[in-house]
Amino acid sequence: MKLMDEMSVDKLRGGYYTPAFLVHACFGRIARLIAPRRDIRILEPSAGDGAFVRNLPAGLPFKKSGIRFTCVELVEEEAAKCQQSLDGAGLDGVVEATSFFDWACKSDAVFDAVVGNPPFVRYQFVDKMVRSDAESVLASLGQTCDGVANLWIPFVLVSLSRIRLGGAFALVLPAELFSIKSAGQIRHFLLREFDGLTADLYPRDSFPEILQDVIVLSGRRASESDHRVVTIVDHSSGNGRSWQHDIPASRLSWTRLLLTSEEREALALLTARQDWLPLGRVATLGVSIVTGANGYFTVNKALLDQHDLGHWARPLLAKTADCPGLIYEQADHKRTIKAGRRAFLLDFAPEKADPRSMPLPAQYIALGEKQKLHTRFKCRIRNPWYRVPGIVNGTLMLTKRSHQHHRLLINKAGVFTTDTVYRGDMKPGYLGRLADLVGGFHNSATLLSAEIEGRNYGGGVLELVPSEIQRLLVPMLPAGKRLSELDKVCRANGGQLDKDDQLVAATNKVLLSVTPELQEILRLLEAARQRLRLWRFKR
Repeated sequence: MKLMDEMSVDKLRGGYYTPAFLVHACFGRIARLIAPRRDIRILEPSAGDGAFVRNLPAGLPFKKSGIRFTCVELVEEEAAKCQQSLDGAGLDGVVEATSFFDWACKSDAVFDAVVGNPPFVRYQFVDKMVRSDAESVLASLGQTCDGVANLWIPFVLVSLSRIRLGGAFALVLPAELFSIKSAGQIRHFLLREFDGLTADLYPRDSFPEILQDVIVLSGRRASESDHRVVTIVDHSSGNGRSWQHDIPASRLSWTRLLLTSEEREALALLTARQDWLPLGRVATLGVSIVTGANGYFTVNKALLDQHDLGHWARPLLAKTADCPGLIYEQADHKRTIKAGRRAFLLDFAPEKADPRSMPLPAQYIALGEKQKLHTRFKCRIRNPWYRVPGIVNGTLMLTKRSHQHHRLLINKAGVFTTDTVYRGDMKPGYLGRLADLVGGFHNSATLLSAEIEGRNYGGGVLELVPSEIQRLLVPMLPAGKRLSELDKVCRANGGQLDKDDQLVAATNKVLLSVTPELQEILRLLEAARQRLRLWRFKR
């Protein structure tokens, strides 16, 4: 992540102006959503140099003489250019040279339409006064900036609140609207307050300066509802393929909206089968050991020997990258130790000797106190601070975060994990089916459900939290007899570095040997998984 002094002026203020074809797309959506009328009041909350004014298309269902713009632009020089664009186009309107949130604090104006391209600026780089105004306006709307990572989120919430009943909006937004947690309040507000919702998907090179995929999101202010139909139009292949979803008003991710009707139907067919179940039905997976300072409580062999800590050492899998296959064996752990990686967890349990009673271990405890670890919240609530509670392992291990895809592993070596790797066990009714679960897990449908349920972060990272893990769709088929074969495939292709998806292909083949009728379903869902993963990689 770049620091503030490493960012360009344009990037710091989100000063990348909208290409004409996206402006036309926005006004095209407005024209479809608003009934023909003589007069129309339009708000452009982040006007820049006037791209939306300058590129106003012909053929709109309202007369040019009846259009009145209110344009807001923070930078005075750009506001002056916007005024020139307004005058040059012969349009009525006003340009407010101020912060949008300062304007919103002072004006209660409502509009027939909102168009624009809100600034994509990291929230920590935003001026404190602007943040204060944004938080004040949002509070008046019953919204909050808690967890907000980018300025476009409060921009959108405040802009949408200024639309009259029957009015419409069309905004150029980052595609991360679909998935990031902090945009949940926007998703909920849209589904509750707007109908005619359409997301036009465009590839990243539509707007190359911002280095991410963009969408044109549009809708019409309506009476409150607890569900809406959302239309997706995909322009990435040039043919404008479209499909619809009827979804309840909530903060949940919209990633599932990227599935076509055919893909959604295929997933529903699997869900209805008796041999495909939510993972939470067959196994329990959750947060593992919370040390409060993993860098201190997890050590390699050299540090273990240096401080004579062997008496308190437990075997550890610090990260799933250290597990090349699907079964973590004693031999794998020995290789981890030999490679000098963190392979031990320090367990200063009360039934063991007091480390402070021995010179070298006492030095290690003192080293932690020198680093102020005993003042950290998770440590200071313990007595003594270095005694980590809940040191339990599981027979299952699952990656918390992934790049290619998540992996479910069997803990044959009996190692422990920290909160970077989930631990788990089979539920009573499925105790003998551990190998079946792991053997069938890495298929197209289960990994697609992870893409749908999980949350995305920068760099294409996909994270699953326990509640999302429970919802993963897994096959309970006799795949365990082929587990050894699948373990070899995983090892031969670099474990989690398997960019060619050899493990996925092999797992699909195993499942189809038992249920050949699923061939077309898995083909469809693999295409969907690849598309959603590519969508994630591009963000």
